[in-house]
Amino acid sequence: MTKEEMQNNSKTPKEAEEYRQQVVIPLLQHRGPICEPLVDVEDNLLIGQKIGECDSDYAAQVHSSISGHIIAIEERPHPSCVKKPSIIIESNGTNGSINFKTCTNPSKEYIFDTLQDSGIVELDGYPVFNTLTSKKIIDTVLVNLTYPSDANSNCTSDNIPKIIEGMKLLMKASDAEGVFIVNKTDGQLSSSIRSSLNGDNIKIINTKRNYIPLMNNLLAHDMTGIRISNRDTPADAGVMISSAYGALAVSKAVLEGIPPIEVNVTVSGAVKNPMINTVSIGTSFKDAIQSSGGYLGEPGKIIMNGILSGTAQATDEVPVIKSTTEITVQSIDEVVRDKPGPCIHCGRCVDVCPVNILPGRIASFSDIGRYDECSKLHVHSCVDCGLCDYVCPSSRHILQLIRFARTALIRLFNIPEEKESPNLKLGCESCETPCDIGTTSVTQGGTK
Repeated sequence: MTKEEMQNNSKTPKEAEEYRQQVVIPLLQHRGPICEPLVDVEDNLLIGQKIGECDSDYAAQVHSSISGHIIAIEERPHPSCVKKPSIIIESNGTNGSINFKTCTNPSKEYIFDTLQDSGIVELDGYPVFNTLTSKKIIDTVLVNLTYPSDANSNCTSDNIPKIIEGMKLLMKASDAEGVFIVNKTDGQLSSSIRSSLNGDNIKIINTKRNYIPLMNNLLAHDMTGIRISNRDTPADAGVMISSAYGALAVSKAVLEGIPPIEVNVTVSGAVKNPMINTVSIGTSFKDAIQSSGGYLGEPGKIIMNGILSGTAQATDEVPVIKSTTEITVQSIDEVVRDKPGPCIHCGRCVDVCPVNILPGRIASFSDIGRYDECSKLHVHSCVDCGLCDYVCPSSRHILQLIRFARTALIRLFNIPEEKESPNLKLGCESCETPCDIGTTSVTQGGTK
């Protein structure tokens, strides 16, 4: 199904009410610490009401996406494949909401206050407010429209004017002289966006590469020539990077007073009616898929945010969060289950690596537990693009092994008793047991 057909099939929030009975809203949807709940069990809530907050620079406020009452506050499955504290809300069947404060000509101070209170998080997990208040003065704003998962879900004809307004608000808040839209050469977005600019100081830059959210440092370097270390973000170099989702959320929060309570999600793959849905945050993947007609046969795997670099889910009960832009369902026949062979040293993974590291060699060291060697080979420079997996003729699980190595190194420096040995036994973060990579299939409500 084409993108235009998906847009025609997209559902409005009112239509989404039919399958929105209960939501599970995680208190962690950002890079910072977990938010503290501001509510208790049995409390009644309105749409847009703040239910969680944290005073950390890297945290973002959490709001209720439906009106109803809280039935539990407990740990529930999270798209990161671990359980996180969540607020479970049962709908009361109404659309009661807080009084959303609108504004037509916001000042810079008003924009700052609104962004701080709304809790908008970019697709890489960094709060927008935190980026604007970095120590370095923001002089360049880049809007990344090359990420297919984000662009396909949010760059619809109805959303483009709001996205443009969001760009202007970011430019005003940061005092940047202009905004640069980074667009995929074959993305077919330039003409529709250009027609909405109306002479504003917003320019379009075409590129042949897709930049996923974890490639923001590389995107900033390619567009500005500024080198940014792995320990820093583009904001540390005076560059702010937004997505279509981020610009749209900024526009809604500042001009309409609506915090992030829903996201546009492309549901595709082995479903009966692929489409772009407007989904309330906290809606389960199962319900989001059901809104597209349900599964087409028995599901083999569910992937969030793209096949190459996305995250495979162990259950369809995980909730949609702020950074969810795409849900892809693969049938059992589509799931690749080839056993990985030995590295043949062809160098294809090196040729496609956008950050010029040695993915195959890092994966080999990770496979035998030599995470210290992975660190020496700059494993933290990996941007999770997934291209190495895609081109490997031996079907090696290169990206997964790289991710395991990074997780092990984080634990090595966070757990004092493990520092004696550079090698750590690593399993799933949720169960701490060794796993056979690539052999877990997803079923409705659990793993198989």
